[in-house]
Amino acid sequence: MVFRLCLCVVLLAACGYANISGDYCQVLDNYDSFKTSMDNFLASRDETCGDTYTRCDCRSILKEFPEAEDGVYRIKPTDGKRSFLAYCDMTGGGWLVFQRRLDGSEDFYRTWFEYMDGFGNLTQEFWLGNEKIHRLTKQKTNELRMDLVNNTGSHFYAEYNSFHLGSMSEFYTLFIGHYSGTAGDQMLYHNNSRFSAKNLDMDTHPTQSINCAAYHTGTWWYKACMHSGLNRLYSKTPYWSGLTGVKTTSMKIRPLN
Repeated sequence: MVFRLCLCVVLLAACGYANISGDYCQVLDNYDSFKTSMDNFLASRDETCGDTYTRCDCRSILKEFPEAEDGVYRIKPTDGKRSFLAYCDMTGGGWLVFQRRLDGSEDFYRTWFEYMDGFGNLTQEFWLGNEKIHRLTKQKTNELRMDLVNNTGSHFYAEYNSFHLGSMSEFYTLFIGHYSGTAGDQMLYHNNSRFSAKNLDMDTHPTQSINCAAYHTGTWWYKACMHSGLNRLYSKTPYWSGLTGVKTTSMKIRPLN
């Protein structure tokens, strides 16, 4: 938006004709609209047309194409299995986004297997899928970043210098490293925890009748029960101990090197 406004002002000053600058601004607006439509189109497809040269993570794409923009890209991990589409945060430095919540338009109170496969729209609210996250994080050491914004517009973040998920047979157990950031370390409590859902209770709560995922209406790496829970019902707000009124969240990974 800032780039578009600046370019329009320059064109106006250089040409001296409002209609000329207006035409260029219209072209830029049309481009923005086209890019959004194309991202939505790609996000809705399982495959792209023709042969597509893919890379194993967003950071690799950014290194090869420094001018790459935020958007949907095709990613192929090094395990020899099929590729998939993912959203890359290039502005932030080549992060692959695997969770985003903006306004509660997507239902996140879902089953364990829905979280395994992934759901939502990659250009809006979504969960990429635990199997894809596992594949991405087993190929090399990744770091994890969470970005949180509350209802006053204040921004917070938490970073962990290593992150990976176990396999499906390990119930996508969470493994994270050392914390840095401004949000507070609320993920360490969940380290070495299995992924738990309303239909598959994998938490370690001492009372067997308590299913943390059902009790807190959100699927997460529960222990007994949580210090964080960014996937719970939006009406109850994503939870991060020490912060109130969290409205938007994103979780993203990238290789350390």
